[in-house]
Amino acid sequence: WDASVIQWQGNEVELTHQGDTFRLDRLVQRLDAGHEGHWWVLDYKAAVNAQQQAILVIKMKTYIAAIKTIYPGQTVKAAFLTGDGQVVMVD
Repeated sequence: WDASVIQWQGNEVELTHQGDTFRLDRLVQRLDAGHEGHWWVLDYKAAVNAQQQAILVIKMKTYIAAIKTIYPGQTVKAAFLTGDGQVVMVD
């Protein structure tokens, strides 16, 4: 995303949730219209079809839960960023 639509960003963001420590590849809070305040957890994956690997999806859902705990009531979205440049949403 263009820097003008980012409120906050961090790489290798460390956080603790339910006693476990995690390191998020990238965490971004958007600023642009329609996405104001939305947090995005982004995970770089070279693996093909990361969204079909249950352990990776569970890990991302844990990251989402952790961010929602820190920022209750705010929208949190997540996506894998693939080696071929795709953005694959995690539901």
